[in-house]
Amino acid sequence: MLIPYTELPDETLHSVAREWVVSQLAETESLPDLSTWTDNVLTKIKCGDLLIEFSEETQTVYLKNKTEINFTEEPDL
Repeated sequence: MLIPYTELPDETLHSVAREWVVSQLAETESLPDLSTWTDNVLTKIKCGDLLIEFSEETQTVYLKNKTEINFTEEPDL
């Protein structure tokens, strides 16, 4: 289920962005500027480059690129 970022309180949105940045740290060797990276992720969320997806199955929130989300999948009835 996609969640519009406008439906999340600012603190929650910031936490989601920060946690995503932290999860990506293993993929880079550079020392992060956590604040700047988090701000960059927030910008990507707000311009629609990253979408917030909530998995009801695992009760987990993910940030995904538009290309990672299957918009053609039929909903379960």
